[in-house]
Amino acid sequence: MSELVERFELAFNQIHQLLKEMNRYPKNDNFVELLQRSKERSVIKEHFDALRQYAKLRNAIVHERVRDGYYIASPHLEVVEELEYIKQTLDQPPKALDIATRPVMFFYADSELLEVMQAFRNHGVSQFPIYAGPGGRFLGLVTDAAVVRWISGHAENGTVAVEGVRVRDVLEHEGGHNVEFIPERATVFDVEDVFEDSHLAGQKLKAVIVTKDGEWDRSPLGIVTTWDLIKVDAEEPEDE
Repeated sequence: MSELVERFELAFNQIHQLLKEMNRYPKNDNFVELLQRSKERSVIKEHFDALRQYAKLRNAIVHERVRDGYYIASPHLEVVEELEYIKQTLDQPPKALDIATRPVMFFYADSELLEVMQAFRNHGVSQFPIYAGPGGRFLGLVTDAAVVRWISGHAENGTVAVEGVRVRDVLEHEGGHNVEFIPERATVFDVEDVFEDSHLAGQKLKAVIVTKDGEWDRSPLGIVTTWDLIKVDAEEPEDE
């Protein structure tokens, strides 16, 4: 019994420390409070109910000990193994590239608008990264909404001439980049932090682009949107 309790307490304390790090060491570091604050994290959401119950068990073990070596409650082996599994999952969360859309389809500033419009239609996406040229700097995202705005501003007698129009012409109708870059070693937690920081700053982040070292002038390895994060949550298995 004591061995199981020791393993349980060790894993629980390690998870508690990870929750502190995840929440940037707030003044209130109560386990349940940290858990609640982290509920929208993809990995935490999957194990939220179990961790909340394990917190109750931990309190019974620590605060209701009858005497040294004798506990009023003791975890089953399956409970200890599950807690250790959760701890390992938090220690090694999925990589950002695991949830990213890849390979990334992108265009250059001098690409023809017709080509981009065809890609919108064929691939069912709403935005593409745009670069100055091969090996060039990132210029921004061109969205299907920007294309619509461009068309509405250039329509004459119900028709729009798009032949010869380049992507750079449409980029002028975008409000800004609203994109962040992260390195390929980044995790899902890092992506969630970027979106959360953007939200707290009152900015609407359109996407997070993954490059080898997180530099904006490197080829994109993957692109993550809020929709990708939502899909991760939707695909998580329900607790039995």
